[in-house]
Amino acid sequence: MWKLASSGVRAHRGAFAGTAVVLAVASAVLAVTGVLFESGLRLQSGGDPESGGLLVSLASSYAGTLIVVVVMVVAATVSLALRSRRREFALLRAVGATPAQVRRAVTLEVGVVSLVSAPLGAVAGLFGARLLDPVLVRSEMVAPDFTSALSPLPVLIAVALIAVTAIPVGRLGAREAARTAPTAALQQSAVEDRQVGVARRVIALVLTLGGVAMAFSSLWIPGPMGAATASLSAFMLVGAAALAGPVLVGWIFDRLARVGPSTGHPAAMLAVRNVRGFSRRLTTVVVPLALVVAAATVQTSVNRALVTGMQQELTAAISADLVVTPAQGATPDLPAQVAAVPGAASTVPLALVPAEVRGEDEGVVTWEATGLRVVPGDTRALDPDVVEGTLADIDAPDTVAVSTDTAWQAGAGLGETVTLRLGEDVVDATVVAVFTRGLGVAGFITGPATAEAHGLPVVADTVLVDLTPGADRADVVAEIAALGATATDVETYVSTSTQSGGTGNEVGNALLMLLLAVVAVGAASTLAMTTVARRDELALLHRTGTTRRQLMAMTTVEAAVTGLTAAVVGTVAVVPAVIGASAGILDGPPVVDLPSYGVVSAAVVVFALVATALAARRTTQVATAVVA
Repeated sequence: MWKLASSGVRAHRGAFAGTAVVLAVASAVLAVTGVLFESGLRLQSGGDPESGGLLVSLASSYAGTLIVVVVMVVAATVSLALRSRRREFALLRAVGATPAQVRRAVTLEVGVVSLVSAPLGAVAGLFGARLLDPVLVRSEMVAPDFTSALSPLPVLIAVALIAVTAIPVGRLGAREAARTAPTAALQQSAVEDRQVGVARRVIALVLTLGGVAMAFSSLWIPGPMGAATASLSAFMLVGAAALAGPVLVGWIFDRLARVGPSTGHPAAMLAVRNVRGFSRRLTTVVVPLALVVAAATVQTSVNRALVTGMQQELTAAISADLVVTPAQGATPDLPAQVAAVPGAASTVPLALVPAEVRGEDEGVVTWEATGLRVVPGDTRALDPDVVEGTLADIDAPDTVAVSTDTAWQAGAGLGETVTLRLGEDVVDATVVAVFTRGLGVAGFITGPATAEAHGLPVVADTVLVDLTPGADRADVVAEIAALGATATDVETYVSTSTQSGGTGNEVGNALLMLLLAVVAVGAASTLAMTTVARRDELALLHRTGTTRRQLMAMTTVEAAVTGLTAAVVGTVAVVPAVIGASAGILDGPPVVDLPSYGVVSAAVVVFALVATALAARRTTQVATAVVA
């Protein structure tokens, strides 16, 4: 059996090479995520819970999406590599091989490729993870002297995840051919059946309904967590499309087939008939490309929705005439100096003090880094939109106001307590108010008395200023500038403060690029394998009079149709997620990052054309040479 498996790998080294590259890239990105998670845990245990908590949260939120993507891409690549060998499996059955022997041979083949490529990719990802260190430092998530922690554990986990994904998929891919009679398998290897089993139809329906329901989970899960949950619906809908792909893609191509004859161009007619007859094969190409569109669009659109929601809430919360932000090196008594400026009727200093909030995950106590917004309880310059209690009560020590998002996550409503770590003290702070504008203001608001009672310095990072009637705004701004601070109107302050998080988004963009790299490599591999596997078909077309130029034109049209279909499927999958995420955050219509969507959609089509052209050029050359 080992000899049969090893000879199979050697005979199909081209297909397995593409599969190996996909597995290596996927394991590398998984290892990077593992390094982030382990580094966060070590920072937490080493006395830096704030940075450690940020890294653990980042790795945890990214890992869920990454695992879904890796499973889909690896499954599509491995299944396509095996689908092109159905004739070989049928011949093995015809010469006496049992179904169990065929399955064992395939399991050994996929296992060998996985256990060779996955460790290599994981080790590269382990050391490559340190390339993210400068990005993490620039985003101020970690200290300037941060260095990622490296250990064999992320490599082992990555290899295990790849193995438990690829090997079962390989067995499933061989199962159908092994169970089918040899003569029937030979026939099916030439003509594809677009029908799918009842189980796949049911699972696809469940994923579709679950994806739509999850898209609108932001209506009962508030804030960023609801938006993140809603964004996962796009992946569920792409998964449903993968399961029902032969039927879905076949239906789309059937519609195109009605247009093909009207074009009158031989290449277009051949291309439309080919995509119609091989919808199952092309599904493995459409799904990864659709995943690119869905993943990129939902990530950038949800980020834009969060920024827009933050701007809306912060603008509505601040009613002051001017917002003063101190420059570096400003004196701690800046609020008093600003209050003494002629024309300043009232000033409200705002500060942010570090804290940790206690949580519990499956019985394990955790401490998550957060910040307390320190606000005088009697101010009217900042309105967080209190819906329960009163903000005046935060002047008492050990009291807090919480946003509706925080109240939902912490399970602490009005009159209940939330456990905080303030400096060296663990405090059971009483919730005296609940407000709605947590995204723009903060998750927790407290008064100066609580911070000072536990030895936390309260240094104003923002001062809200109301002007006296008739005061000259320009003169007041100039006086404040002389103090070493900047005074702007609310709109300018909101725009500047919300966009200043762009360095933080740099980390998310870097991880998104890694995610898209996995999908892009998988898509390139499937496109190349699909085209190379058609050498006999192209040779037959050439024998019947089709020129090499017509063959290239035919594959180009097929690639264009495939790319456009993928863009449409990805768009349909991402629409509910974008609508649902925006509904839970914004006061207005949904937000879509149209530039990113347009670029990615166009890139998918171009990618399909280029990858197919490169593979088709060599394949048609070989096919026509064989005929000659």
